[in-house]
Amino acid sequence: MKDSMRSCEHVLTDDVEYKEVVVIGNGPSGMVTSFMLDGNVPYLKQIPEDLPIDEMLRARLSNLPEGQSLYDADLAELAEGLEGRSQNPIPILMDALLRPCADLGVQADSLIEWRYESDKQIEHVVLGQGPPGGAWHTFPPDVRTLSPAAWLTLPPHTDGGAERLSARAVANYCRRYVHACKLQRYFRNGVVVTSVTLMPETGPPCEHRCCPRKAKFLVTGYEKASLRAVRYACSRAVVCAGGAARGVSLPRAAPHATHHAAALRRALRHPGLSPLPVLVVGSGVSAADGVLLCAAAARPVLHVHRAPAPALARLAPQLYPDYCQVYRLMCGERPGHASLPGYTSLPDHVILDVTPLSADRTGDADDEDLIRPKRVRLLDPRTDTTKEVTVSIIGAFIGSKPDLFFLQTNLNRDRIDIKAKCTCGRVADEAKRKIDDKQFFLKNHWHHLKSVVGQSLQNCRSRYFHHTELNGKRGAPAECGGEGRCCAAEALSDGIGFGIDRSKPVDCRANPLAIDKSTHELLAAPRGLYALGPVAADNFVRFVPGGALAAVAHMHRAERTNAVL
Repeated sequence: MKDSMRSCEHVLTDDVEYKEVVVIGNGPSGMVTSFMLDGNVPYLKQIPEDLPIDEMLRARLSNLPEGQSLYDADLAELAEGLEGRSQNPIPILMDALLRPCADLGVQADSLIEWRYESDKQIEHVVLGQGPPGGAWHTFPPDVRTLSPAAWLTLPPHTDGGAERLSARAVANYCRRYVHACKLQRYFRNGVVVTSVTLMPETGPPCEHRCCPRKAKFLVTGYEKASLRAVRYACSRAVVCAGGAARGVSLPRAAPHATHHAAALRRALRHPGLSPLPVLVVGSGVSAADGVLLCAAAARPVLHVHRAPAPALARLAPQLYPDYCQVYRLMCGERPGHASLPGYTSLPDHVILDVTPLSADRTGDADDEDLIRPKRVRLLDPRTDTTKEVTVSIIGAFIGSKPDLFFLQTNLNRDRIDIKAKCTCGRVADEAKRKIDDKQFFLKNHWHHLKSVVGQSLQNCRSRYFHHTELNGKRGAPAECGGEGRCCAAEALSDGIGFGIDRSKPVDCRANPLAIDKSTHELLAAPRGLYALGPVAADNFVRFVPGGALAAVAHMHRAERTNAVL
């Protein structure tokens, strides 16, 4: 928070910068969190009598003292009993106030008024690997959103219509949002976060609100462009990243397949692509996007799928004619001129093996391996028969999982040496040299390297950094086994230990991060570590502001409590 007192004389090391809050992730979750941390405070407007909101909610809101901000309200009590499309009550509450009766089709003004109050400003930094907008910049530009434009705007914006937007439009909006809300100074883009660990105690803090000795967490990483170390000490950290960082791969097809729609779109435009059909695997919305991309490129499609996913089956034909077209074909409708003439449904088929066919290389191996013809053997379990098909591209869209490598399970603060120098650059150079030495062996599995082993290699480099941070042993080799797999006992990338079921990997839908519903603090971590957005089960942008409200309101309450004490 802004402080009129004299500046604090306590300092950490030269390469460690103190912030009250570090936000990890610069997508919509991180953006709206930054907007609230910047001192923008939500107040309730007068509720129109003819607005058909929940009567219990109306009664509770009427009891709020006049002039009280939502930061000072009992949000858990206000949200009690509300129903919506989120697992978390406060995001449902905030959505009901920002978009009253949206699910009923009612066009109503927001019930929230935003006021800037400088004394509510909390000094923070937002770290992200790419430009503001996060994963929206990785989607094919022409893919349209499931949500209408009105559900994709972030506070304080309330405009937007009922039309679906392209991913390009949403990505551009995110870029403009940061400038329109004057948040540029908080954003540090092009940064990979590698760890969040407890800070060692350096002595009693002074009375200054921004005293570095109040730091509880050490957030470390590196700049992607320069590989220069990035280290922030902070009192609180907010996890807003990693929602769809890694595509789930098929073991038999992984070395020969792409798991990202953007890569499929790029491959479909490759001048050397053969006229062979494209094999798309998956039953959900992402797989339907893959089918539609192939149709737009006039490519025949072989679609291996199970029963259509519930999310695809629930879409209304009037609003989502493209997805419903794919859904009908998956259910057995014969393709015609009005639908997708090159579509072939292969329900319940299983990929047994994939054999790349020889092809002359004329360009970049990255693209040429992806579009090289492949012979795929399929099993139809319904008839217990096999068939072989020859395809140009394999696109596997069977889900994604978050990459939570930076959440460390070793929280022993006495073993961290913040004075140890970071060796990210040297380790990165060594990792690159090893990759160059193995080019010949890996050239036929380049896409698998990028989607699976490449991620593991980055984790190996990061683990080397963690080893130095935790033990102070400089020059010790990273513990990595063969084939690019780290031999750590814990699967840190999967977030095991932090989900609702701590024995299973974190999944944004089936097993999200376990949080305190009233504050969005992680339950399996020290106090002061928050999570919101997809990793906390809020997979739609419309519910993101509620998670930010819960976290920021709790920060203000904690600050007031500390001031009294």
